[in-house]
Amino acid sequence: MKLTFLGTGTSHGIPMIGCHCPVCSSKDPRNRRRRCSLHVEAGDLSMLFDTPPDLREQALSCGVERVDAVFITHAHADHIFGFDDLRRYSQMQRRRLPVHASAETLRLLERRFEYVHSEGHSFGAVPWVDFRPMDAPVRLSAGSGEAVVRPLPVLHGPAQIYGYRIDADRAAVAYIPDCSGIPDATAALLDDLDVLILDTLRPEPHPTHFGLEQSLAAARRLRPRVFCPTHITHHFDHDELQSRLPEWGVVPCDGMEVELPFT
Repeated sequence: MKLTFLGTGTSHGIPMIGCHCPVCSSKDPRNRRRRCSLHVEAGDLSMLFDTPPDLREQALSCGVERVDAVFITHAHADHIFGFDDLRRYSQMQRRRLPVHASAETLRLLERRFEYVHSEGHSFGAVPWVDFRPMDAPVRLSAGSGEAVVRPLPVLHGPAQIYGYRIDADRAAVAYIPDCSGIPDATAALLDDLDVLILDTLRPEPHPTHFGLEQSLAAARRLRPRVFCPTHITHHFDHDELQSRLPEWGVVPCDGMEVELPFT
């Protein structure tokens, strides 16, 4: 299984418009962060997690030329406002792309992108998608690739949204980019993880996101082999955040690739 971090930043991205702080002014490319998204490959199977406003740029810079399935965590703008860019994939692949999410997230997607199911559009003018409500694990395959993706209900302030667990090629990854609480029932689904990718917004707590200490506490509880913070604001310089992680913590940067299982 191969992970590509397409974006690791919060809703503003880094640099933030109109900000001249040391991180936003940094020349270190690791401090440039697009909105959160993850690409996962298992053999021939290609999976995309969230469609942020930066999706086109992410796909071009990271070489994402095929998508077999899309998983949406929730319907906030920074996670879905690149949804229209899926039309290039349905156009190239000449088939409907399955889009998996909770029933509530799909309802909001339908409302915000109602034109995708309207009549009268020529092929390629709109994303050609198939909305699939998800409340149980989904088994996927394409060519030599197979994976099981399981929804992970988590709290995002007062709302319940999804993270996802991906099992493929004898490896397991959890992707939870927005989170302010992990219910016990969800924590029970997060055993034996190779990589935990978890919301780490800023040094201090936030009403709808984990701060650093909350994220680290969750990681210590879940005991993954590697912990990767994401959804990072300009309050963290890359190296400074890395210095505050345990030895099994790795700060990802946009475009970083991880091959699993670890040898």
